[in-house]
Amino acid sequence: MKNLNIIILAAGKGTRMKSSLPKIMQPLAGKPMIQHVLDNAIKLKPNKIFVVVNKEFHNQGADFEKNIEIIIQKEQNGTGGAIKSCLSKIRKTKGRVLILYADIPLVRQETLKNIIKLNNNKSINLLTFEKDDFNSYGKVFLDDEGFVSEIIEQKELSVNSQNILCNSGIFCCDIDIIKNLIPKIKNKNKKKEYYLTDIFKFASNNKIRTSITIVDEDEVVGINDKSELANAEYLVQSILREKFMKQGVTIIDPETVYFAEDTKVGKDVIIYPNVFIGNGVTIEHKATIYSFTHLENCKIGKDASVGPYARLRPGTIIEANSKVGNFVEIKKSTIGRGSKISHLSYIGDAEIGSSVNIGAGTITCNYDGKDKHKTIIEDGAFIGSNSSLVAPIKIGKKSYVGSGSAISKNVKPGSLAIERGVQMEINNWERKIKKK
Repeated sequence: MKNLNIIILAAGKGTRMKSSLPKIMQPLAGKPMIQHVLDNAIKLKPNKIFVVVNKEFHNQGADFEKNIEIIIQKEQNGTGGAIKSCLSKIRKTKGRVLILYADIPLVRQETLKNIIKLNNNKSINLLTFEKDDFNSYGKVFLDDEGFVSEIIEQKELSVNSQNILCNSGIFCCDIDIIKNLIPKIKNKNKKKEYYLTDIFKFASNNKIRTSITIVDEDEVVGINDKSELANAEYLVQSILREKFMKQGVTIIDPETVYFAEDTKVGKDVIIYPNVFIGNGVTIEHKATIYSFTHLENCKIGKDASVGPYARLRPGTIIEANSKVGNFVEIKKSTIGRGSKISHLSYIGDAEIGSSVNIGAGTITCNYDGKDKHKTIIEDGAFIGSNSSLVAPIKIGKKSYVGSGSAISKNVKPGSLAIERGVQMEINNWERKIKKK
């Protein structure tokens, strides 16, 4: 948006997470919490995005684009202190500023656009929500005209305060308002911190009106510990499930199916209960995913079926009309059109052609203890049950591998390959055993 700048506050240490992974990097629907906020910010097309982090910050997976500048908050002295650390960077900046938080990742794009649109250079627009029960959120107090007179942090209020209008922390205003009011903040409070919320009282005293937009609490929920992270995961999964069902996906038991933020699913796909879909998964039209299937970084073609109890690992492509059955694991392999791996098999680092049948218990022996090797099975081949294919190896078109074989040499097209030990038979064995 024209003349828009965004500041994302991400300097909290997140000690309540009890994790070696920083709070803002905790995964939510398959990507770091802060990435949800960054993606939302980038979609608004601002002039500049500033991300305020603490001095211990190390990027562990977030995507910081060229117009994103990292600012270090040297002291952990509150949200007002975080904005103070930006003042030297925004001294010559003009336009509006939107304040976001790395631990509030579920705000809808439409909501942000709305508060930006409503804003003018003489006002502040603040996102708020209502909450009846006691909570730790700052409380929003209104004047007789319905504008914000002040925001008081819950820590500074009496336990019996009944105010239900809560501060989300997210607001938009002219950047000059920030530059003029932030230096006025003092740390005369119980925590000896600089509260960003103090600027709203200064604004009211200076005839700068702060209007409010009330949204549902779920949209501005904050995440500080693993319990709140789990609650946010539940909320984002509910959003993703609803989105896919509206697009024509049949999800038989929605609450047992988990998606990643980047999942792509076509129309008339059927997903049975208890399915986990990780990052980088595409499922094309009319495919079927049966129960207890785990998918990550893979592509499933049109009219294909996977599961139950299947695992598709990164780099796997299942082409149209193919079948992957129960207790099958596939890694970094392409399964050609109309091929079948019906049960109890491991396929790794393989290229399987069309109309191939892989019998039960087949494994590709792709690892020699040092390197991974490729297995190629050409169109129309038939692999008998309980076969071991020792890579690197090529099984030719329309060839056969006899059940129970360990094949370590290439098989010519149209040939039958069998590798078995000699079967022995000892007569009257039962009678000999009974004599002992």
